[in-house]
Amino acid sequence: MSLHQQVRTMPLAIASMLAMLAGAPVHATPPAAAPASAQSYAIAAGKLGDTLADYAASAGVPLSFDPAQLAGLRSAGLRGSYTIQAGFAQLLAGSGYAAIESGNGAYALRKIGVAALPDGTQTLPGIAVTASADNGTVTEGSGSYTTRSMSTASKFVLSARETPQSVSVVTRQQIDDRGFQSLDDVALDATGMSTRQIGGGERTQFFARGFEVNNFMADGVPIAFDQDTMGLASMAMYDRVEILRGASGIMTGTGNPSGTINLVRKHPTTQPQVLMNVSAGSWNNYRGELDAGGPLNPSGSVRGRTVLAVQDADTFKKAYRHERKLAYGTLDIDLAPGTLLSVGGYYSREDNPGADWNGLPTRRDGSFYPFARSARMTPDWAYWNKQNSSVFAELEHQLGGGWSTRLTARALQTKMDMLGTYLYPLEDSELFGQGAGAYAYKKTQVSLDAYASGPFQLFGRTHELLAGASYRRNRDNDGPGGWPSDYNVIVDPLTWNSSTVPKPVMDYVWSRKGAQKQSSAYATARFSVSDPLTAMLGARIDSYDYSMHLTAGEWHDHSAYEVRHKVTPYAGLVYAIDGAHSAYASWSGVFQPQNYQDAGGALLDPLTGTNAEAGIKGEYFGGALTASTALFQINQKNLPLQLPQSQCRPEVAACYLQTGEVRSRGAEFELAGALAPDWQVMAGYTYNTAIYLHDSDAGKAGTRYDMLTPRHLLKLSTSYRLPGAFQQWKLGGSLRTRSDMRYPVGDVTVRQGGYTVLDLMASYQASPRLSFQLNVYNVFDKYYYQAIGSTQDNNHFGAPVNALLSAKMAF
Repeated sequence: MSLHQQVRTMPLAIASMLAMLAGAPVHATPPAAAPASAQSYAIAAGKLGDTLADYAASAGVPLSFDPAQLAGLRSAGLRGSYTIQAGFAQLLAGSGYAAIESGNGAYALRKIGVAALPDGTQTLPGIAVTASADNGTVTEGSGSYTTRSMSTASKFVLSARETPQSVSVVTRQQIDDRGFQSLDDVALDATGMSTRQIGGGERTQFFARGFEVNNFMADGVPIAFDQDTMGLASMAMYDRVEILRGASGIMTGTGNPSGTINLVRKHPTTQPQVLMNVSAGSWNNYRGELDAGGPLNPSGSVRGRTVLAVQDADTFKKAYRHERKLAYGTLDIDLAPGTLLSVGGYYSREDNPGADWNGLPTRRDGSFYPFARSARMTPDWAYWNKQNSSVFAELEHQLGGGWSTRLTARALQTKMDMLGTYLYPLEDSELFGQGAGAYAYKKTQVSLDAYASGPFQLFGRTHELLAGASYRRNRDNDGPGGWPSDYNVIVDPLTWNSSTVPKPVMDYVWSRKGAQKQSSAYATARFSVSDPLTAMLGARIDSYDYSMHLTAGEWHDHSAYEVRHKVTPYAGLVYAIDGAHSAYASWSGVFQPQNYQDAGGALLDPLTGTNAEAGIKGEYFGGALTASTALFQINQKNLPLQLPQSQCRPEVAACYLQTGEVRSRGAEFELAGALAPDWQVMAGYTYNTAIYLHDSDAGKAGTRYDMLTPRHLLKLSTSYRLPGAFQQWKLGGSLRTRSDMRYPVGDVTVRQGGYTVLDLMASYQASPRLSFQLNVYNVFDKYYYQAIGSTQDNNHFGAPVNALLSAKMAF
């Protein structure tokens, strides 16, 4: 929806909201248009009133109804080609209402019996509702920093206020306003999220609520995220990133309580569009994107979309570059009324010459060297390259009576090829020795997911049920890998020259073969206990098989385990305090098999624990603005803590220490969306502290766990379009503040103090089809470490002040 349209429809939206709260009928008349032929629709499941409003807006017809009469009713949504009457019939199936044409192309709702329209039924006092033409979840074109609904928490398409967990979204508008290029960038704005670099900028870890986020989804289907091989350096193909904070056992079957990141791709558009975005920035950062889509046949029943992106950039680190390419294509095909097939795939390549595997060291006492931010301790010949390819197919079918099914199949292959070095301390010396390694990884995964959902009647009330099954198979075919037999390099951090080190000859003696299988069945029900109270109960049953064979010359190691019929329970309550606020509470079990290895190469035991949270949520201006506050507690056993590379066997690429039981507690607050029609905001604050309850090292009990997680984390992003004669201008900014982080190494501690970083943005709409945007990051050129590690590695600077100038064109 354009900014002008937002302003025009705001009075209507406010009137609709007041009518819903007060129960008063309101009348408004949008322009009427009633095409007789079938059209293609993509209306998300959700509240019946919302889906009807979306459908009426998409169809271009006025619709009169009293939203209060539809309270508590939901719809399974609408996908496919329908005439207007058929679309209304599908949306209203089982609701007890029908849409009756009242003349001049307008429609009104009438109460009916389940079987037939009774004589004498009167038209309800009406409110003509118009809404944006998107389906309530798509954020592209909305201009908003929030979304009306999402499904990451439970597969039910719910508003944030209906979801008994903490959920956030980084929308397409926010991604564009901030000039974000990668998922790392997106995490900068996401409430409660922090990142760490392990082995340079090509291996990012994401954290929330004190623990690593390793549950990822693509369009709501779990995928195995591998930080070594998976390329997420371009957001060009995604509509939004949905983030669940807290356990996600119902969705993934491996209920890590930190959170889940759901990458939601762009779909074909119902109208033709061609978009182009070119940008140039600091350090020779050049990028181009082409996004084209629309109907491919006269009826619009086949729609396509293609996204191409390319980036060529230096970085602020010496001899470190990015050469990145992305190609994405997808088709939406209406096979029949109520049946939609979506197919597509993508290919990405990320070449990163000069990648810094090690990061920077510190002095032996944990203090930082006075490095320039361009410094590196890895030779210039290092690299870390990735290739990803994926294909997918999704089939949705409306069964009638509000029930629908969805079947998804996805295959993903990720590859990595790297050469790099790492440091290790020399005894009684400020100098370091340097080791080298080269590895090639190839990983494949295939996933299937099928479920059905819809309403059912019990004790005179309407409830919802969702049930399904999934299967996932992952294979690791890693190797060759190895290290040089003769590489004796001594590094003095103060005089090191990364350009003078000869490239070693590698002995490729290492390989790793692994396989994982997970079979699952799950079910969730939303019970309408009373008008204000909704209960959500669910469970997931998983069986899991894992095996790995590691070879290094004459050395071999084989690890395997299986889990059968592990149940992950979930329970949640939502109580509607009034028309704008809800209180909620939820609890979930935690279970996650691990493929991390200890220093000797053995697998760690599965994670177990519990996750509980409670809070209050608000929804204002018809859902244009959302707010939430939450308290949470997580108990977890057998957590992995990464060790310095020098403590691992040479054959183990990364090793971890298994800790005891940890408790994480905290509070969160978030405000997202429109404070006014032209003013968007995303604000989030997180307080979090985690301690050891007990550990094999008795001295750790009661001490702080993982001091790299900030206790205080504040994020604020906003944009404002100027009024009147200056309405072509939009100004914005972002502020990130975090408390200190620490990494204990024996008797010393590496510490980065708290810091604040400010970014600014200005854009100018030169014409309806051309705009320019300037982003300036780290405006005050704050000198800080974005990530810290040990005294020998994994300390990485945040970027100095830099800028990005973009031009966006629509054809």
